Amino acid sequence: MSKFAAFYLFSESQSTMAILRLRRLRVMNPDVIFIPVVGTRQLLYLPMIVDANMFGSTGSLRLIGPVAHSVNSIVLGAPGVFKLSNIVNEKVVDFTGHNKQIELRNKIKQECPQTLYVDYTPLLLWNLDYVIMRWFNTLGKQLDFDYLIFYEFDIFTTKPLEEIYGKYAKSSDACFVDYNEATASWYFYNFPPKCSQVMKRWLKQRRLSTNLYRSIFSGNLLSRGVLEKLRELDQASSAEFYCQSEMRLPTVLTNIGFKVSKLNFPFFRYRPIWSEEEICSNEDAGIFHPVKTLTSIEIKQ
Repeated sequence: MSKFAAFYLFSESQSTMAILRLRRLRVMNPDVIFIPVVGTRQLLYLPMIVDANMFGSTGSLRLIGPVAHSVNSIVLGAPGVFKLSNIVNEKVVDFTGHNKQIELRNKIKQECPQTLYVDYTPLLLWNLDYVIMRWFNTLGKQLDFDYLIFYEFDIFTTKPLEEIYGKYAKSSDACFVDYNEATASWYFYNFPPKCSQVMKRWLKQRRLSTNLYRSIFSGNLLSRGVLEKLRELDQASSAEFYCQSEMRLPTVLTNIGFKVSKLNFPFFRYRPIWSEEEICSNEDAGIFHPVKTLTSIEIKQ
């Protein structure tokens, strides 16, 4: 039987729900190591636009929002800017959000033996592979596990993680939801503009196949061997180009020769949100995403 760890990412604004869900997960999975993680929004944002939602969404400014995100991504690709943005995030959050971090750490300490890991990666939701590798390079390599599950607070499971992921761990090095070859019709194939060309150039420089792949990043499964190889490649700092981790990670892993498979999770999608009634009617599926409100079973605990 494989040893699992779960990299548990949650939004600070949803910390109460995330902590209650984490409590239930630990009861269901006593042999799994849970690593609680929180990230920050990008604080050095170019072009500078005053809008509370610009750091995480294009929805608030419908016309210029996508353009601003594209310009910002291009700027982040300039030498040194990505690292500068990471430093700004860390300094500002440590100064302005210190008390919130302490409060959150204390809450988690009551539920989980692993301490809260805080990450400052720019555009975190686009660069989740960097987040994983920075954690593994500093802390994760010291833990005893065979496979890492990337678990977000809006995932809900009705079965232990071993039952859901065990069969995949026996046959694959890495697994993703919606894993497939990326085509031009996929929205993130060319957003930010020309990101697919940049990805292909990175592959060509290393004499790798230039086939591109897509996925839903949440819920993925990565073997320790994969993480060790990415550490050897210095993946967390040598590939700061502006494309989604949902294309970058499955593309890199497939083209360097790992066995990558598709997770057959029929109730895992971007949107809309699953209701408790839908979950109860399909309980045997085992895993659901997104589930952004507490279910009655979690409230009763």
